[in-house]
Amino acid sequence: MRLTLGVCLILTVVLTVCPARAKEDTELFAELKSRLMAEGFSPAEIDKVFSDPRVKFLPQIMPRKLTWDESKLPYKRFLRPERIARARNFMKDYAPLLDEIEKTYGVEKEVLVALLLVESDLGRHHGRYEIFNVLASMAVSSDWERVKPYLDRELSPEEEARLKSIMARRSRWAYRELVVLLEISQKYGLDPLALKGSIFGAFGYPQFIPSSFRSYAVDGDGDGRIDLYTLTDALASAANYLKRHGWRPGLSWEEKKRVLMTYNHSEPYAETILEIAKNLHDSEDRN
Repeated sequence: MRLTLGVCLILTVVLTVCPARAKEDTELFAELKSRLMAEGFSPAEIDKVFSDPRVKFLPQIMPRKLTWDESKLPYKRFLRPERIARARNFMKDYAPLLDEIEKTYGVEKEVLVALLLVESDLGRHHGRYEIFNVLASMAVSSDWERVKPYLDRELSPEEEARLKSIMARRSRWAYRELVVLLEISQKYGLDPLALKGSIFGAFGYPQFIPSSFRSYAVDGDGDGRIDLYTLTDALASAANYLKRHGWRPGLSWEEKKRVLMTYNHSEPYAETILEIAKNLHDSEDRN
């Protein structure tokens, strides 16, 4: 579904953009702008977004997407005692909210807290990149020559062909997500360049990509808007996602793991969330 923010933060790259670079970025996105206008977005709207000085091309993050290996990520660190203790305190602090969401969606509160712990350290961290820039950069990176200079090793012809294929596929995915980002920004009155998230285009406390926001995000606090940077909407949206993917009371461990792997396709990710949830449940039973 998206990659874990706590792990993604170690990949943060600080970028400085000079006027010449900004001009270069504008020219780089020209074809992308035309494609978006062909989707039905107005030229005025697209010009307004892309003329914003916050728009940047981020080529340095592209190779990280090519070499990312989810199976090797240190998920076990989320099981450290200090993390479990913080999650336990979170459950106490937000007990009425968590009980209500569990009652509404049928997703155990321990699982929701575990998910939010892994995704954003219980809402404390949600990413430092404008996800518009991440998705726009990926969308134009099907041109391999834009990415290759940032790889830190020589590639065999076979490896280069494999990575080119991956980049082309991810470029197509990013374009589709960028379209959705602009659509939900229009619908909900969002500033697409103000949404901060990971280098994988996921944002908010539950780390939703734009298409997941469109399909599963909900107004948990009833204030008439959806804000994934608030705990109520974030927790309710994560619960809604899991419920819509088959979560219900009484699932076995393996069944729960399969649902969680629709959120993030990593088996270690799903197993870690279930282990955290078990720790939280066991500690609550002791109290």
